[in-house]
Parts: sequence; C-alpha cells; structure tokens
Amino acid sequence: MIVPKDFQGTSRSVLLYVENVDEALEKLLLSFAPEPDVPAAGIHPSAQVAPDAQVGEQAAIGPNAVIGAGTQIGSHTVISAGCVLGRNVQIGSHCYLGPNVVVNWGCVLGSRVLIHGNSTIGTDGFGYRLVNGRHRKVPHIGIVVIEDEVEIGANACVDRAKFGRTLIGRGTKIDNLVQIAHNVKIGENCIIVSQTGIAGSTELGKYVVLGGQCGIRDNIKIGDGVMAAAITGVDRDIEPGAKIVGFPARPFREFFREFSFIQKLPEMAKEIKALRKDIDKTCRHKRQ
Repeated sequence: MIVPKDFQGTSRSVLLYVENVDEALEKLLLSFAPEPDVPAAGIHPSAQVAPDAQVGEQAAIGPNAVIGAGTQIGSHTVISAGCVLGRNVQIGSHCYLGPNVVVNWGCVLGSRVLIHGNSTIGTDGFGYRLVNGRHRKVPHIGIVVIEDEVEIGANACVDRAKFGRTLIGRGTKIDNLVQIAHNVKIGENCIIVSQTGIAGSTELGKYVVLGGQCGIRDNIKIGDGVMAAAITGVDRDIEPGAKIVGFPARPFREFFREFSFIQKLPEMAKEIKALRKDIDKTCRHKRQ
C-alpha cells in the first residue's frame, strides 16, 4: 500500500512510504502499462501521402491515413489508422493522433499534442444568414491553432475561425464530446470536461475549469482561474477567480443559499396553509 511519509494509521498490508502519493502511483501505473497500440515508424503501404508532404524522422503514418499536399509532420509524431490531414496542415514533433482523427486544411498543431480517436479539428464554424427564407452558409476561412502539450479527448470538435484563428492554449486538457466554436480563444492550462459547449468568439483566460455539460454563450470573456461547476450556463462576462454554478451562472454561496430555501419550500407551504386556516378561523369568529 502506497502511503505518505506522515501516515499514522495501521494496516496488515506492506506499506511503501513516499513523499508524493500521486506521483508514486503515476510511476507505478507507467511500469505496468502495456505497450501503446501505435503503428510502427514509417509510412504504411496503404497510406496516401501527397508527394510534397513532409514527414519527419521516426514519424509513423498508419494504415489508410491520408496526408494532404503541403502538409508537414514533425519527428516522432504518430498518425494512426484512418486519419485525414488536409492540405497545408502543420503538426509538430512527438504528437499522437488517434484513429480517424481529422485535421482540416491549414490548421496548426504544436508539439506533444494528443488528440484521441474520431475528433475533428478545423471544421467550418456554424454560421448562416437568412436570405429569402433560406439559410445561406457564411464562409469560414480562418484556421485552428493548438499549442504545445494540449490533449483533446475522443469525439471532440474544434471549429475553424470565420477569419483569424480559433486558439487552444498550451497545456489545456479537453475531455471527450466537447464542442469549441469558431474564433474561440482558450488560455493556457485550462480543464474542459465532457459535453461542454463553448459558443463563438468567447475568450477563456488561463487555468479556467469548466465542469461537465457547461454551456458558454458567445462573445463573452471568462477570466483567469474561473471554476464553473457541472451543468452551469454562463451568459455574461465572469471576473477572474470566480467560482460559479447554476443557470444563469452565479457565485457558489449565492446559489446554495437559494437552493437551501428551495428545499424548505414544502415545509413553508404547509406553514402558510396552517396560517391561512388560523386567519380564516379568526375572521369567522369576529364576524360572529
């Protein structure tokens, strides 16, 4: 059993005292982890690589991958089976793209970026205007830039900018099934949990944490260090360091004070009903 050095309890297990339990557990898991399921270095015979694409030293291009014209792939990067990279994509070194990841034209990934299976980078932003009763698509000609050491889970989508760039800051970690819309800017080292949606042109500062199923409206700014609980709906600018919850989003203390009142409503309703009966009796007595 791995325990901190100041552990005072008793146990029948063998105790391994360490300075940092989390760090020790991470090393232990790495020791027992199976070899990663990645293609061997080189280009698989079934892959389609454009003649002018550049593939770095010890990079791996898996079966049925498609690499577009002018695309650059850094050294030791893994492009798994079924991935599609559009034209003029730039990917740094030591990246990993899981099976069936799509990176559309012109998008840029830094180094040590992990994108898990079936995620899509650089799809068109969701933009239309109504013309003569029909929705006409608005072109999106910007790109997506993903900085170093970002991880994106499975089935996530990051839309390209209408113009300019959609930006994911260095060290940010994004869970499965997250939607990031066009022209969003996410700061460094943020945590964005599954099923969260961030609407267009919103900006997140550094170290922002968004719990699962958060909904963030368009064209707002969320300051550094903000923490939003799961299922929070954010409809306005949020100052740095705030801890928010609920819809519309409000400070933790305010929300839970209101929630405690709501829990008391059935009891309060009974008391009000009893008071009304007493008032009615008093009124009848006075009339008599």
